[in-house]
Order: sequence, then C-alpha cells, then structure tokens
Amino acid sequence: MQGGPGADVVGVPRRMVLTLLGGGVAAGLAGCLGDDNESGDQGRDGNPDGESDISDEFVIAAEPLDAPEDVEREWEPLAEWIEEETGVPTEITRVSNPSAAIGALATGQAHASYLSGGGPAWVGWNMYGFETLAVEADEEGLTYYVAAAYTRSDTGIETMRDAKGVDSAHTGDLKGAGMLIPVAYLVQEKLVEFDENDDVTAIRNAVDEYFGNPIVGGGYVGALRALSEGQADIAFGRSTTPEDYCGGDDAEDWCLDVDEYEIVQEFTEVPSHPILAGAETTVGERELLEDALLALNDSTEGREILEEVINVHALESATSGEHLGPYGELIAHLPGIEDHFVDLDD
Repeated sequence: MQGGPGADVVGVPRRMVLTLLGGGVAAGLAGCLGDDNESGDQGRDGNPDGESDISDEFVIAAEPLDAPEDVEREWEPLAEWIEEETGVPTEITRVSNPSAAIGALATGQAHASYLSGGGPAWVGWNMYGFETLAVEADEEGLTYYVAAAYTRSDTGIETMRDAKGVDSAHTGDLKGAGMLIPVAYLVQEKLVEFDENDDVTAIRNAVDEYFGNPIVGGGYVGALRALSEGQADIAFGRSTTPEDYCGGDDAEDWCLDVDEYEIVQEFTEVPSHPILAGAETTVGERELLEDALLALNDSTEGREILEEVINVHALESATSGEHLGPYGELIAHLPGIEDHFVDLDD
C-alpha cells in the first residue's frame, strides 16, 4: 500500500493540536464553507459572478494534548494574527481529538488542521487527500526526526536480523518510533508477516514473537536506560536519543559513554506536525491561510506567537508528498494502522 493523496514527539512540555475550522464547530459548522456573497459585489477572489471562494469566518479549535495548563492557554494572539493577515474574522474554540478534526476536514466542515505528522496527518493525506499548508521546523531547520534502532557496542548486533530473539526496549505500546516503525521495517524486510485480516493488535504480538523479552514503556529515556543497564540489547527511538540524554554534563549516572552506543538501523524520517487543508478548502482559502502562517516567521510579533502560543521555532512550506510520503510508505505495511491513528485520543 503506497501513501498518497486520496488513497511521538517526546520532551515537549506543552502541545496543542490546532484545527482551523470554518464558521463554528459541530452543528454550527454546517453550511459555513463557501457561503454565497449576497451583496452582489465582486468576491474576494475576483470572481466576476460576485461569489467569493473565501468563507466569512475562520474558527481555530485547539485540543490540549499534554500539560493541564494547556486548557487555560491564551490563543487570542494567534486568532488576531490570522484575522489581520487574512482579513477574515477569526475565533478560537476546541475539538475533542484528532479523529474529530479529521472528520471535520473530510466532510468540508473545516478548513485546516494542525495534526501529528506521525499518524493522523498521514491518514488525512492518504485517505482524504488533505494538502499541507505549513510544517514545523526546529532551530536547525529540520522538519523531521529519524527513527532508529540502537545498541551497545558490546552486543555484536549489526542488523535487525541479528536482533531476532534478543531482549528489546520500546518507548511504549504501539508508539511510533518505539514500536510501530521498527515493526513496519521488519515487515518491509520480510522478517515479519501479517495475515490479511490482522488488526493493529497483531503488531504487539509480532514484537513479542520476534524479540526475546520486550520491555515496553518509559518513553525514550526508559528505553535507553534499559539498554544501558543491560536489561535489553537493542532499543528503539530517535537516532539522537543517546546523545540527547547521555551526551551532556547533566547525564544520568546510568548512562554509558556516548561512544558505547551504536546505531543498528535508521528506519525513516518521522515528519513534524503539519498544518493540513481540508479536502473542500478552496484554493483562495489555502493561499490566505498558508501566507498568514508562514508570515509568522518574518516579524518579532510573529515569532513570539510561534514560541509562546504554538510552541514551535518556525513554520516551513512543504507539500504533503514531500513531508508525509517517506513515513507513509513504511508505516502502511502495518495492519489496521489507519483506524488506529484516527481513534487516537492522545
């Protein structure tokens, strides 16, 4: 199965999934996209028939994902920015989970959504053809991290084939870099097989069958610690995990020297959170929203909103294929993965 249109970020203290909705939420959304211009004047997009392809209102819905204080987070600066840049009145509201956001986009009740690049965003692009408006970038300009397997230098493990039957450490049950991506790689390399009727629960069963004694949970640091202390001989997470947690002056006592960790396999680039336009979002609306979002990079006020409201360093332009394609090609090997991502509440 190939990812394409129509077809676990850890360590962030606060994170909100934003959804840019048109004209309200729930029942209030119905009929708000593409309203007729009843004045008889030429529309915003210059349509000679007097009809605009721009909705009368953008509503930004925010879903708290991590810290309790996110519920009280002040989103008005972002709303004011979007309104000033687009000329469209903008309001802040909330949605309950990524599934609700995807549903709103797919049915034309939403203009755009800020979703996890490691799952829900790929589902939106793969199943509904959602287009990318902008993507998160870090201080180095990277819009992804690399999911990888790593080991200690004394284990003799050089490939994933060597890891069969050895004790493993995973960041969590059905977590992206810690379990889903490694198993997808095993399927790609024909080291693991699934039956046609398998669902997502078969992924954990595959972990138990392929590895010796899997240790599951504890996040990136938990998996690294299990490897460091000899409870596991291979661990999964970001390629930079050993350096991130054991490479500085504040390294934990259980850390090994960084040069005692070795990468076994780099699996794929895991995309940062993208902001996606819905299937029925018009060209004019996409252009307005994309320009407004990317303009945040260009001023002191905009950069403050990026840091203090959205909690990112910068936003970059990208297409869905560029940003989500490599990840999707690998993750699509897993059974029931679309339903799993859409049903996620966290």
